[in-house]
Amino acid sequence: MNRTTRYIIIVLVCLLAVAAILAGKNQEPADATAGSVDSDLPRLLDLGSHTCTPCRMMVPELDALSDEYAGVVNVEFIDVNENPNTAEPYGIRLIPTQIIFDSDGNELFRHEGYMSREDMTAKLVEFGYIPSQPQD
Repeated sequence: MNRTTRYIIIVLVCLLAVAAILAGKNQEPADATAGSVDSDLPRLLDLGSHTCTPCRMMVPELDALSDEYAGVVNVEFIDVNENPNTAEPYGIRLIPTQIIFDSDGNELFRHEGYMSREDMTAKLVEFGYIPSQPQD
């Protein structure tokens, strides 16, 4: 192998190493989402992806729930493709996955697949985080 080829290989390896380091810095640490919300509130966490069809169907459901119960329940989303290190501790098997945590961070409920706003609301009522809705 001649000297020029060796230099090219060394430069390429260095560039790949720098790219890997920079890619790791763009990912949130596992506890980043916990500090960004009111920790005195229960939390509904949705783990999914912006490229997954059922996950995209969850967006308006989660937005409506977040708006309706702001200050009562923290509603969060983690894109598992963009933040694999953040999603890893939750041990998800498929997306979307919804997890309800109490205000101490204890997992109370887990659901895999699409979940409607009504079903999420019913679970929050079941745990006493929001009052039951009067029947029409």
